[in-house]
Amino acid sequence: MNAPVIPGRAVAAPTDPLWARTKTSRLVFALNADSVKRFRPAFEPEAFPGVDVRWLEPEELSASAFRSALAETNPDVLVTGWNSPRLPEDYLPEGECALRYICHLAGSVRGFVPRSFIEKGGLVTNWGTSISHTIAEHAVLLVLASLRGMPQWGQFMADWPRRRALPSRRLRSKRVGLHGFGAIARELAGMLRPFGVTLSAYSQGVPIRVFLEHGVQPASDLESLFAGSDVLIECEALTPATDGVVDEAMLRLLPAGAVFVNVGRSRIVDEEALTRVAIERGLRLGIDVYDVEPPAADLPLRSVPDAIFSPHIAGPTPDAFPVLWDFGMQNIARFLAGEELEGLVTLEVYERST
Repeated sequence: MNAPVIPGRAVAAPTDPLWARTKTSRLVFALNADSVKRFRPAFEPEAFPGVDVRWLEPEELSASAFRSALAETNPDVLVTGWNSPRLPEDYLPEGECALRYICHLAGSVRGFVPRSFIEKGGLVTNWGTSISHTIAEHAVLLVLASLRGMPQWGQFMADWPRRRALPSRRLRSKRVGLHGFGAIARELAGMLRPFGVTLSAYSQGVPIRVFLEHGVQPASDLESLFAGSDVLIECEALTPATDGVVDEAMLRLLPAGAVFVNVGRSRIVDEEALTRVAIERGLRLGIDVYDVEPPAADLPLRSVPDAIFSPHIAGPTPDAFPVLWDFGMQNIARFLAGEELEGLVTLEVYERST
């Protein structure tokens, strides 16, 4: 018998050994063709003995057909990823619905999982902190490339005698500010420390002791963080409180010529204001996220001189996909064994997603 889903209470994985002996778990993958091609060869059925495994092809199904396929397969565990279809809201309340756990292989789950699923006690995980270091690496790349004037390298290759005029700067001794102090910022703190920088950070609600434990000086407020940073890395979570918080007034607090890197959420920053201030104050930009993606070729932000724009690739590199896959499969094994899950998406985490 399926354990009931009780509104407002988290549902743990089954712990009764009788459950494993009397119930056949059904594991359903609802991944797009690219993810199937990437991940299915790595799937090891022997890791899930006695589990009924099904693979759907949601790209070939309409919304109603996908709902019907879910009702027919009736999974206990559903695996989703990039471009998977959204779980139908009206699929969830049915009494015979067995779904108790959604293992999302990517990051944000809001586009795939209705909030009501978590409210009713359903379990959801994403990639957790498994690729935070990858995003942090990309942020460091954008910082170094911006400081070293990489967008101008081509012209100095063509004008070799003037190459010493390249406005290149070192990272050492710079004041680096981190807006946000989640997993990515904490990885950044460790990566940046060997460069001999002065690190400070601000994230509303984070206890001072957490900053100090990572060797980072807590800023008293966001204004002082911006005013005191030669390099500002944006990696804050998007919430109602942070939506648009980096406005024109905030950006004008950055020193002239400062480096501003965003590997977080675009909506935290006023994109139009960033364009104006960067041009007027000579900011060096390293941007990986945009209000509208893909960004249009005539987007005013892209007219900022010598800025570096990456196509939202700070996330998993191809060689990191096996890490995401293993993380997800280990979580499924934990669920089936009645163990605690990693990368759990609570309602708080859900609200901070985009």
